[in-house]
Amino acid sequence: MSGYTLSQAQIDSFKENGYLTLRGVIDMPFIEAMRKQIWAHVGSDPDDPSTWNTDKGALNGFRWEPREEGFGEHPAMKSIMAQLGGGEFRGGGGAPIIKWKDEGDWSMPNGGHIDAYGGQWYPFMIGATTYLYDVEPTGGAFIYWGKSHKSTHAYFREHPTEIDGSFPNHRIFSDASPEGPSEFVGKAGDVVLWHAFLVHNGSRNATDSPRFGIFGRWSHQKQGEIKHEIPEDLWKYWAI
Repeated sequence: MSGYTLSQAQIDSFKENGYLTLRGVIDMPFIEAMRKQIWAHVGSDPDDPSTWNTDKGALNGFRWEPREEGFGEHPAMKSIMAQLGGGEFRGGGGAPIIKWKDEGDWSMPNGGHIDAYGGQWYPFMIGATTYLYDVEPTGGAFIYWGKSHKSTHAYFREHPTEIDGSFPNHRIFSDASPEGPSEFVGKAGDVVLWHAFLVHNGSRNATDSPRFGIFGRWSHQKQGEIKHEIPEDLWKYWAI
């Protein structure tokens, strides 16, 4: 396993679009170790669909054991976050989410949300998603609204007191997005990086293969000092 350095072109794309897709970042031995932990956690045999515990979806409270086998601890993810944050970003944890086959008709979600706003407020800088198995179209992919980090930023610049989650509803962000929703379709070990202001959502899985989505979120180490600030420069606290 080794680190990963983003090119200037990749950084420029991330800043412009609010997301960046990276192919084959997480190596298969690391993927297989994560698979083993998730299947054990849900008490299922990956080779026997009759044992699949489809009541287990969002694995809240799940912890990687040992910690070094977690997505955010992969050397590539650590080096990427060091590069983007200049050593100021911390974290990398997030609950795995399984999407089992859904018998309903598949459709693209017509609205999305931004994270950190729910029962409590947990502001962060960047998120990342990887898959433990290949995800095809309509396979429960992570959905994102390209360039919506810019429109979300513009909204908070106009309504700065609402950064604490007091905005009317999440739909205002997807409705204001310059682009419509897209699926993050990819192979096991592919990664999509996404700015914390990027609108996103889940989607239904219409395929037979369960979607194992692994998430990481990184906050700034000065989070407590800057969490109410909406800087004019969206990248003020980044190293890019």
